[in-house]
Amino acid sequence: MSEQPTSPLQQARLAVQKLREAATVDPVALKTELAAIEALLQQAAARGEGENTGELRARLESTVEQFARLNSLMVHEIRKPMTSIRGYSDMLAKPGMVGTLNEMQQNFMDVIRKNVIGMEGLVTNISDLNKIVAGRMRLDPKMTTFGQVLMEAQKTVEPLVAEHHHTMTYDVPQGMPILNVDTAALVKVLGQVLRNAIMYTPTGGAVTLKAERLEGNRMRVTVRDTGVGMKAEDIKRLGEPFFRGDHELVTSQKGYGLGIPVAMGFLKMMDSEFKLESVPDQGTVVSFEIVGMG
Repeated sequence: MSEQPTSPLQQARLAVQKLREAATVDPVALKTELAAIEALLQQAAARGEGENTGELRARLESTVEQFARLNSLMVHEIRKPMTSIRGYSDMLAKPGMVGTLNEMQQNFMDVIRKNVIGMEGLVTNISDLNKIVAGRMRLDPKMTTFGQVLMEAQKTVEPLVAEHHHTMTYDVPQGMPILNVDTAALVKVLGQVLRNAIMYTPTGGAVTLKAERLEGNRMRVTVRDTGVGMKAEDIKRLGEPFFRGDHELVTSQKGYGLGIPVAMGFLKMMDSEFKLESVPDQGTVVSFEIVGMG
């Protein structure tokens, strides 16, 4: 029987070795393992073993880099065939491009395009989450207004609002601070929050977005719905990739449980925080704050 490692440094070495040997590692598991190893290295330094941790830290960084490269390759290889499928299906669906489709063929093509678009969103979320966890995501902040961000987000959710027959209210007064943010990232955050509120509210419900200016040139965005809500145990798992609640309305909708983890990651990079309050069958309130320019 092999001896169990006793010192933090020995435990860290063993943990790094197991991490390197792992065939697959999901982003959350990777982040958890890295935090545990870092804690062990700090303990080792406190015990006077700091001079022995340099090589181990290098191996750890190499493991993280390898994980990021493998996931980038995976995303790239999946995107290549999807791009072709999307392109050809777009051409086939366009009237007169390559001939006229009958009604049944058009319906089939619409299903293909809808599923490819959904897969594109999934692959993008996987790519974004991997970059966020690995610390490789880079934001490109530029001057914009919340009105512009909201306009872009609305385009992505308007079809869902019509499909679910919801009452949608936007309460955005004048005088919001000018923002210096990565517009695409904030549009994705806002779109995801709105999408969840719409999808997980029974038909004919109400979703309200409210923006308000705060002191210190900050603003708060709040999205409130009359949806199915979340149980306390589910709220604790908020941000866990691939996790979805077990409510019938949630499981009946297509989804992979990646949108909110990505949104939370983007907000953290913007020095903001994703806040959620929810009660089963009484709806959900999601809010976050953004700091304006100057």
